[in-house]
Amino acid sequence: MWYKSVQQPVTPIEIGSVLPCPLEKQNEQVVKMEKKEIETDEYAVSPVIGTILMVAITIILVSIVGAMVFGVSSNLPQMQMVLVTAERVNSTAIDFIYVGGPSAGFVQYLNATVDGSDVDATPVSQPAVGSVWTYHLDTGLSDRNHVVVVATFSDGSAQVVLDTFV
Repeated sequence: MWYKSVQQPVTPIEIGSVLPCPLEKQNEQVVKMEKKEIETDEYAVSPVIGTILMVAITIILVSIVGAMVFGVSSNLPQMQMVLVTAERVNSTAIDFIYVGGPSAGFVQYLNATVDGSDVDATPVSQPAVGSVWTYHLDTGLSDRNHVVVVATFSDGSAQVVLDTFV
């Protein structure tokens, strides 16, 4: 058999031209794969952060609901609302006026101090709204006296209802 040989045309190579290298293609493929892996990893950050935030919000909501259901806030003492005012009458006397308030019916007695000293040895028991009692000091009052009035209520609790300077 006779074979006819066909010669393929040879393309001339110019001087200074770069020949294709099989390693360059492989390097390009590696770079493309690394970029693809990096892009894939970046997308994973957002779902992880989202999941952590959702778990944190769930824990906060569960603790709030648990506090309400189990009555953590029920152990707090109830604040009573009454008002007492103090007014300097002269250089030796201070008037205390019991104004009352929403909790006026629960007040058992009032105890006042001026500059840390009790006004009376016995506190004012079950004061009427609008009642006035006067503190007299024989030696006279200073220019500025610290006045504190504490109310004791029928439930046994005590609360400062006036803390001022006159």
